[in-house]
Amino acid sequence: MQNLSEILALRVRGGLTFQKQGLLEEAEAAYREALSQAPCHPLVLHLLGTVLGQRGQWFEAIELLQQSLRIQPADPKAWNNLATAFLDAGECLSAREAAERALTLAPDYPAARLSWASACYGSERYAEALTAFGALATSSSQHEPLAWPGMWRSAAAVCDWSSWEKAQAAIKSMLSQGKMVLSPFDSLLFADDSFLHRQCAEAVVEQTLKREVFASLSEVTCSDKGVKASRIKLAYLSADFHEHATAYLMAELFERHDKSRFETIAVSFGPDDDSPMRHRLLKAFDQFWDVRLNTPQEVARRMREAEIDIAVDLKGFTRDARPSILLHKPAPVVVSYLGYPGSMGSGAYDYLVSDPAVTPVQHAPLYAEQLVQMPWSYQVNDTQRPISSEISLKTQEGLPEEGFVFAAFNNVAKITPVFFASWMRLLHEVPRSVLWMICNHEEARTNLRREALKHGVDTTRLVFARRVSLAQHLARHAHADLLLDNLPYNAHTTTSDALWAGVPVVTCMGQAFAGRVAASLLHAVGLPELVTHSLPEYEALALRLATQPQELQRLRAHLKAVRSTAPLFDTERFTRQLESAYVHMHERRLQGLPPEGFAVPETPGAAMLPLRSVPPSLQPVPQPSS
Repeated sequence: MQNLSEILALRVRGGLTFQKQGLLEEAEAAYREALSQAPCHPLVLHLLGTVLGQRGQWFEAIELLQQSLRIQPADPKAWNNLATAFLDAGECLSAREAAERALTLAPDYPAARLSWASACYGSERYAEALTAFGALATSSSQHEPLAWPGMWRSAAAVCDWSSWEKAQAAIKSMLSQGKMVLSPFDSLLFADDSFLHRQCAEAVVEQTLKREVFASLSEVTCSDKGVKASRIKLAYLSADFHEHATAYLMAELFERHDKSRFETIAVSFGPDDDSPMRHRLLKAFDQFWDVRLNTPQEVARRMREAEIDIAVDLKGFTRDARPSILLHKPAPVVVSYLGYPGSMGSGAYDYLVSDPAVTPVQHAPLYAEQLVQMPWSYQVNDTQRPISSEISLKTQEGLPEEGFVFAAFNNVAKITPVFFASWMRLLHEVPRSVLWMICNHEEARTNLRREALKHGVDTTRLVFARRVSLAQHLARHAHADLLLDNLPYNAHTTTSDALWAGVPVVTCMGQAFAGRVAASLLHAVGLPELVTHSLPEYEALALRLATQPQELQRLRAHLKAVRSTAPLFDTERFTRQLESAYVHMHERRLQGLPPEGFAVPETPGAAMLPLRSVPPSLQPVPQPSS
């Protein structure tokens, strides 16, 4: 007869075999059986924690790993797995502490070094992350494929373009070998290439499906009543139902939804900051679900039980996203909207809300989803965004009393050397001009100043904006003369903020969704002439506007005149148009028809249209042959 230790060993070996084969449900069952026989066995607690982490059950994984470490605290692998679980749950500070414990026990443990570097990046300790990722990338470690993207990402955050270029070259080499090492979001910043973006998304979805979605999509079924209910149940999923850019754009849409036709549910897996925005959103929805502590499987199950008709993912692959909820197909119709400007790379997503500028009909094959083109711009805006009546003095912002102010308010991680060089040339061409930027990290400021000196520009001509509230930030746009955009990832909310505050924006239109958003927004306020198609054209336009005050004043007067009438800021009309798109998706589903791309007409309720190409006003002007 087998004794208990032999039975445990058998269960553990069986669980490990299942786990290595990717059979996570079977592995969990084996470990739980072992745990029922030995509730305080540190190895069993550890292994069960790791498999639950792989299945997306991060909080239970954390609890089990912590129990294991209380019994056996000298296990560096358990500490590192705890760090990984904390990272997956978005708890970067706790992840850093756990990784440090692992490294204290095993200083030459590469996996723990990778976890520590990732936790540093997630907690905005970018310089430390850059050093750690850089050491791993050049150490011939098995973690090199992950270290190079981490190094590239960290270098971008601190504008260390020497390290950025070194990492970029290594990543390009790996991509050329078919190694999809970039996260989907990083790929948007890495290259202006929709095909690459989709490839990276598909690679991550495949890994996520193996780890977290243990029923194939064809096996997941949603309740289908087969008849029209009195209201369409519409669920919005996000981690950003608080003071966040997404909420600043969408709050009014949530409030304006026709509650006689739609029952709206917020599925929130982000923090509750107890802010005025949070309270505003709580009132905007019919139901508000706080699911922070629930697993993706539990959230999907609750949504199916609630018979959600349409699930709208507002996060995609951005920070704190939970795409695995949507990969469980929690509703008959799944839509990607606003948060992620690219393909999700999965058949679980039926539609992507866009417009003809960001996703013209010719680009449809580059997306796994069916395209839904809004009439003007895909981006909704909140016309209740307050602009403070108290405008700061220029001196309070560190700006000179006289001189042209170029603003570049994008996250500095979006800046590339080629666009920064263009901005430096503009400073040379426009005497007494300054470049006004938002950058809260001293390492990045130091590096940007160093880069300015390389271009022969005095560092005093770089002005870094102080941290203020959104209302104050919108008000201080009065000191900006022109907002400069960049590629491959445009200013999105940043462009809307500038246009709302009356500041013209010059953009360069790229090839992929992320690099075409500013063009879409300018089209929707009637200023397509501010859209360029090459760096020389972009630079020439910015220079012309900086040296022709009458032309710049015309643009500012236009923005002031159309602020209450432009399609970009007509939230009521946008809401009705988006609702007509939702109704069309829902009715196709009820008729048993598959998802199909369409363009939404100007008039809500009118018949849907075929997908459209780029508006003529945004197309490049043919240049005369030399």
